[in-house]
Amino acid sequence: MKTLTISVAAYNVEKTLDKTLESFNDARVYNDLEVLIVDDGSKDNTKLVAQKYEKIAPQTFKYVEKENGGHGSTINKGISLATGKYFKVIDGDDWVDTDALIKFIDELKHLDSDMVLTNHVEVYPNRTNKVCLVKGMEANKEYTWNNDFDIKRVVLHTLTVKTELLKKNNVHITENCFYVDVEYVVWATYVSQTITYLNLYLYMYRLGSSDQSVNKNNMLKNVGMQEKVSYQLVRLYDKFTNNGMKPNQDSTIFNTFKRSIGSTMRTYLLLKTKVAKNKITIFDQNIHNISEVSYQRLNDDRFIHLIRSNNYALLPFTKILYRLWVLKYGY
Repeated sequence: MKTLTISVAAYNVEKTLDKTLESFNDARVYNDLEVLIVDDGSKDNTKLVAQKYEKIAPQTFKYVEKENGGHGSTINKGISLATGKYFKVIDGDDWVDTDALIKFIDELKHLDSDMVLTNHVEVYPNRTNKVCLVKGMEANKEYTWNNDFDIKRVVLHTLTVKTELLKKNNVHITENCFYVDVEYVVWATYVSQTITYLNLYLYMYRLGSSDQSVNKNNMLKNVGMQEKVSYQLVRLYDKFTNNGMKPNQDSTIFNTFKRSIGSTMRTYLLLKTKVAKNKITIFDQNIHNISEVSYQRLNDDRFIHLIRSNNYALLPFTKILYRLWVLKYGY
């Protein structure tokens, strides 16, 4: 059995995929690493780039061709085909620090935790930003949800999970939709009971490109998909709450999924005030209709609480503040 399966979500990424795959291309990990390049119906030369690496190391790189079904479908396909003990998703326009990957796989050989968390680096065109979302956890020590630590949130870039847990729990992510990475992360966090943090800056997350789904213009264009994922996250959180979670697990999942709800509201703030208020009111009411529990819990988020204050009366003020934030930071 391989130690780690990396599932690469690849759709029209011929310009970036070579950098992605080259970051895994090290003979020291060929026998321990499986890289599934899941081509989601690309129209460019993604296939040729992937097949180049299949020829270099066929024991490691595997090209998987499928019809277009969205990011979630690439994750689902990766889970179904994965043979590694651990499973990690990496987008085809991102990459890893190769030296960190070598250390990471070596550490995984000695671990048996359900979930392994690492750090990541945000890579902008003119700067980088190292991000650690874990506090109160000693590196290389296994924890359970009964322990006292603070995971700000789990994101796709920090997460590695046991493959068998995903398969056993029939984890299936929404297809034909953007922004489903949080759905996958929430599922993985729910099915995991033991956690180990490794102090490695492994994942290199590309930001600042105009063609990314997280670009604000694209988010506005695809806000319907944000809504769809938000509603699914509310349903999942309601389901997981009813099934029972440890308080720390509940807090971690809530901190992870509430950002998607807030992100949808922030996207609406880019619209004209009257339209934004109408959209947010309907969106928020739909959340309330799906789950009273989730709706009330979301009041704990300061941004969402501000949006809802005085029957959304502070929306114009919030809208101005958010536009200033976007102008300064670009997100």
